[in-house]
Amino acid sequence: MAVGRRIKALASGIVLCGLVAGCSTAGAGAEGGTPDPSASSSASSSAPAEPATITVGVYGPKGSLDSYDALADRFSAEHPNVTVKVKRYPDAEAVLQSVESGQAPDVFVMDHDHLPGLVQDKRLRPVDGLLEARNVNFGDGYQRGGLTAFAADAHLQCMPNDVSPVVVYYNKDLVDLNRLGTAGEAAPTALDGWSWEMFTKAARQASRGPASGVYIEPSLASLAPFIWSAGGDIVDDPQAPTTLTLADSDSRAALEQVLAVVRDPQLTPDSRQLENQDAVARFKHGKLGMILGTRALTPQFRAAQGLRFDVMPLPSLGRLRTIADMTGYCISADTQALEAAGDFLAFAVSDEGAAITARSGYVVPSNVKVANSPVFTQEAQQPASSFIFNEGVRRAQDLPFVPQWPQLSEAVEPALNRMFYAPVIDLDSLLDEIDTTSSRVLAPEPQ
Repeated sequence: MAVGRRIKALASGIVLCGLVAGCSTAGAGAEGGTPDPSASSSASSSAPAEPATITVGVYGPKGSLDSYDALADRFSAEHPNVTVKVKRYPDAEAVLQSVESGQAPDVFVMDHDHLPGLVQDKRLRPVDGLLEARNVNFGDGYQRGGLTAFAADAHLQCMPNDVSPVVVYYNKDLVDLNRLGTAGEAAPTALDGWSWEMFTKAARQASRGPASGVYIEPSLASLAPFIWSAGGDIVDDPQAPTTLTLADSDSRAALEQVLAVVRDPQLTPDSRQLENQDAVARFKHGKLGMILGTRALTPQFRAAQGLRFDVMPLPSLGRLRTIADMTGYCISADTQALEAAGDFLAFAVSDEGAAITARSGYVVPSNVKVANSPVFTQEAQQPASSFIFNEGVRRAQDLPFVPQWPQLSEAVEPALNRMFYAPVIDLDSLLDEIDTTSSRVLAPEPQ
């Protein structure tokens, strides 16, 4: 199977264990368990015979970084022969630069968008064999979508850590779900979701006084779920894309509905307003009714004084779809401490390890038992409908698995910004421009 392609057997429902010697029954528990995972034992090999030191590269908000420190401390307490040095990076690009420069940490957290390039350049040590040797169960123990996303070239390249779907955060003082249903139509619920029409009505409901209704980021990742929901696709071939297809009829129809909201100054803050105060700050201060985001926003919103919020799925233009931000634990191909790195990885995704990072509130753990436990759901805190994050994982669809995707997203960003904020646009020309630009990145002419 070519580098950069997912394992087709996984996509069709065959568990990852088929790639290795067999499935172990140890490791993470079955889906639906609710006991406190911190009480479970971790899966790892015996401690290395000789002392070892590994570096673990991480990035993210401070609260998330602190949880990695706690994870390393717990691992070292249980593996006294292994010293773990946590190295903090400002972002994923900084981690990527260290890997590409030959200074990779032994283990590092990396987002899914950069995985294809790392696989293509052979920067990773596949983790499936290491985890199988440590009795990690790939069956029902981990989110299948995360395993699929991090599988390529007939191996699990990195072990999914955070599988966080995009949801709608809404201010409960500005949006009243009970007022969104029409005559004979029930009000939307977090479990059943809502239509685009209800979502638009909520945006209008929230647009009063200094508050705007909704913010949607002008990016491919934000637009893709709405195009998928309407039955379209964003590329000509999801397996080997050569161009975006935003100008196609189904894609354009979905975009027209989105643009009717985001280009309405009564509903959406304009670019000047966002320069003065970004969308996250506006939501925290009660100046925005709804914002799309992942679990990573939850701790910020919890800390905002007086903010009452909850979450809903993305609105449907035909079927419920979303997209997920995903990170995985990867092992450098150049590590000189492979056994210790494998032990740390197995511990990090075990019930005990995943519970440590889940408590931070920033991640949706790929470990199913932890994701369904009070450690993650945190029912005493906002949002009340946190189960939507787990539901969203099952509705999430992947962006194409190609090394050029980060470059593509950057290349079309200026045109998407014009599409959202320019006073006047010719949508036909703009969509053709975006698709043409994408083909130069995805399928450049031979030199």
